[in-house]
Amino acid sequence: MSDPDAPTTTEVTVTVLPPGFREFAAHWGLVLGYGIVTLVLGIVLVAWPDATVTVFTVVIAIQLILAGIFRGISALAASGRDTGIRVLSGLIGAFSLVVGLLVLRDPLQSVLVLGMVLGVFWLVAGVVDILLAMLAPPPGGRTWELVTGGLTVLVGAFLIVFTEFSLRALVLFIAIWLIVGGVLAIIAALGLRSYRPAGR
Repeated sequence: MSDPDAPTTTEVTVTVLPPGFREFAAHWGLVLGYGIVTLVLGIVLVAWPDATVTVFTVVIAIQLILAGIFRGISALAASGRDTGIRVLSGLIGAFSLVVGLLVLRDPLQSVLVLGMVLGVFWLVAGVVDILLAMLAPPPGGRTWELVTGGLTVLVGAFLIVFTEFSLRALVLFIAIWLIVGGVLAIIAALGLRSYRPAGR
């Protein structure tokens, strides 16, 4: 028989976070904000399918600029991660920011030019996201990162290959992608929230 006065032991499961992931989880609200803004921009385009080229490019430019800022802040915040990973993430953030500013600078570009620019950017960004997921997966697994990166690559490749888009078709296609990307970012943010440091 066991001694009722004997001290009991409790098993505690501790999740070991990769270097820098704790800092990244602490900024889960930033990921959530990015996801909400991206989702809203996608909904705006769905609700306004007859948007002019100017309106469409301004919306896309805003999303690219926000994505660049988000990636840059994420790279700076993850101080404990490998330097190469942070540099790669920062570079794609800078690339996003530059593309967004270039698109915003000349909003009267043709649909063909817009499709090619967005296609090249998303193709490169998707490949980088997949590399980051493989090299530095979060504790919850790399599934969401791989799914997001894979979808980004497919969307980018699709825009590069199928250049004969009408403005209406391009607006609808990009709107759907923004909605999907926004939802995935929101889901990722809620996952990060469970890993945030106490008090955040």
